[in-house]
Amino acid sequence: MKLTVVTVCFNAEKTIENTMKSVLKQTYQNIEYLIVDGSSTDRTLELIGKYQTDSRLRVISEKDKGLYDAMNKAASVCSGEYILYMNSGDIFADKHVLADVVPCLDADIVYGNVIRIRQNGKHLEKYEGKHVVMRLLLMGRMICHQGMFTRSNLMRAYRFNEQYTITADYDFVVRAHKNKCSMRYIDRTIAVVDSMEGISSQTINNDIMRREDDRSLKENFPVWYYMIKVPKGIVRCLKRRAEQKEQG
Repeated sequence: MKLTVVTVCFNAEKTIENTMKSVLKQTYQNIEYLIVDGSSTDRTLELIGKYQTDSRLRVISEKDKGLYDAMNKAASVCSGEYILYMNSGDIFADKHVLADVVPCLDADIVYGNVIRIRQNGKHLEKYEGKHVVMRLLLMGRMICHQGMFTRSNLMRAYRFNEQYTITADYDFVVRAHKNKCSMRYIDRTIAVVDSMEGISSQTINNDIMRREDDRSLKENFPVWYYMIKVPKGIVRCLKRRAEQKEQG
């Protein structure tokens, strides 16, 4: 089975090489490594060029309309049966991840654990539980896309809705769940994710994220949206106060 690993990047000279090494050192060899670069102006392309003799590597470098436009572009041209998005700066948990996951790829979406790097250290994020997907969505959380393998034909059919500036990946999972796409959890750590650099991890974007989450949930699961609207509003108010306190 062929897999496509995608790294979307722009001016990522500080992080791109670590991610590339992590992908290309995987013991599972039947992969396509697709890098979609947004016409970087730093040394990103120079560093990528060091690996150009590896036949698994494909590079697209051109201006795009943003993160999700680039991710959709990758889905449109990828050749793997499953696709996984690995941001620049993120790495696989170890060199055997893909070899261990391939035998488990028997659902539309197969997802595992991730280790998130935060300011106060590393945290293992696991997703145990029979109804974990819906529970996460109702909480305004989602499966980390660095730990999620999706059938490429499903990704091409659904695509990321680029009207969502930060949480199109959340909306993708909401729509997949609504349409009863099969999902399987495996208790395997997939990636180490830098949760301090991404746009969704920046406190200034929290309110935008919450509005986008609400919009997607309301459009796809209106009954659930109205059932939890009040309690979720209370929780968010408490979180907002805590965020403001942390900012001084």
